[in-house]
Amino acid sequence: MDIPQNGSIMIKLPMNGMTDKVAPIPPIPASNLRPGIYTNGDLYATKETCNFAGREDRSNTVSTTITAETDDSTVIAEGDLPDREKGLSWSATLMNFMKGMIGPGCLSLPLAFKQAGLWTAFGLVFAFGFLNNHCMLQLVHCSQHLSKRKGHSKLDYGGVAYEACAHSFKFLRPYKNLAKAIVNTAILGLQLGICSVFYVFMALHMKEIFDDETSFKVSATAWMFIILPPVILLNFLRSLRTIAIFSMIGNVLMIGAFIFILQHLLRADHVMGQLPWITNFDGVMTACGSILYSFEGQAMVLPLENKLKHPPSMVGPFGVLSVGMSLVSTVYAGSGFFGYITYGTDVKGSITLNLPQQAAFTAVKLMLTLVVYFGFVIQQYVIVDMIWPKIVRRMDRSETFSNNRLHLPLELLFRAFLVIIAMTVAIAVPNLEEIIPLVGVTAGMMLAFIFPALMDTMTFVPLYLNQKCADGTNGRRKAYLRLIKNGFLVLIGMFGLAAGLSSNIRNMIQRPISA
Repeated sequence: MDIPQNGSIMIKLPMNGMTDKVAPIPPIPASNLRPGIYTNGDLYATKETCNFAGREDRSNTVSTTITAETDDSTVIAEGDLPDREKGLSWSATLMNFMKGMIGPGCLSLPLAFKQAGLWTAFGLVFAFGFLNNHCMLQLVHCSQHLSKRKGHSKLDYGGVAYEACAHSFKFLRPYKNLAKAIVNTAILGLQLGICSVFYVFMALHMKEIFDDETSFKVSATAWMFIILPPVILLNFLRSLRTIAIFSMIGNVLMIGAFIFILQHLLRADHVMGQLPWITNFDGVMTACGSILYSFEGQAMVLPLENKLKHPPSMVGPFGVLSVGMSLVSTVYAGSGFFGYITYGTDVKGSITLNLPQQAAFTAVKLMLTLVVYFGFVIQQYVIVDMIWPKIVRRMDRSETFSNNRLHLPLELLFRAFLVIIAMTVAIAVPNLEEIIPLVGVTAGMMLAFIFPALMDTMTFVPLYLNQKCADGTNGRRKAYLRLIKNGFLVLIGMFGLAAGLSSNIRNMIQRPISA
């Protein structure tokens, strides 16, 4: 539909039984034509009586789905986001996604099977995989819809929370800054926790390798300082294209290590008949935290989507998310299942801690250490992508740091500072086996289930409730179904948060006593 130069719009109205007459609509002020809303040239009816520049005409009923709506909170943005000139391919994005998802959490899944029971944990892995994929898709759909409607090229997780709240129901709009702050705080806590786990994993495995193969024997804390320079140097990488190359190397090493471990697990004696199918409530909830920690990838979804050359390829049945989560769920289920039936009740916090002390398995430990080393940069990239642009904006407003030549050295200093924080947390909290499920059921549960469901509700329910002019009943039906589905996801998240937190705290308190 074309908008004439004078701003008036011509649409067909049923007048006196005639449908072919054309009625002019008063011009819409240019201030009411918001950029980014009507980019595809279509205007969508969202109200039973159509408002034009704040005026209503109740004498005639609109017979088409074409109208203008000055309130952008009720406009449904159609079409796909345009391709980006510089972006990552589908395969490169999938590599980065897989590298970010598969890490130390995967290697600890046999312990989760022990905590929940064999078949209970097996089912939980695929259930959490399906639900996580659904919530990731919700997050991307919200981001793409809000980006199209507001004319933004990209939004991060906190930005989606802000925009969803700002254009939702009127009573929610004043809390947009609070919503963004809560989401960003949860992401920071989660990502710093993950980086700390990665750091401990690298230090402990380097200690094991050198203790077994050389005469160089130092403490795990000393190794944390030894590996600090190479970790900082790797995290000086600023381009996702370069990171994708290291991700590909890490994926190759991971595949090789997992094939070697899997063949060992398959050939070993199994004790499946002696293992419980389900344990107890506390065990199941603790296992949920460990499994959810392994699946936690919501924080890196939008940074990757924002770098994707063709944004629609992130979603869909063969999109990056669906394909990636299918592969990740299969790897997780196999890792946990065969690890548990091989080592039984003797299973430790990581598969590598149960492997025989032979040269071949030492090489596997080294490969996995490199995998985690290359994966560390992906996890830290999420934090940098979220915080550093805000720091740059503040520096640009400052006379002292407004010089662009200072931006690069200050960014590198900031990246090094993040690595030092991860090392400090790792030194201060050495028993991360108990903190992994704790992080999973707190920040992980909120980011995985609660926040995406709430954002989806705030973004799309108001649109469906206002879809009266086009399809009335169907719009309300979609809104109610979406409310029910998202309410269910929020309830799962709240229950998992409360029950998992209490179970983990009890386990942390009781373990020293039983020892």
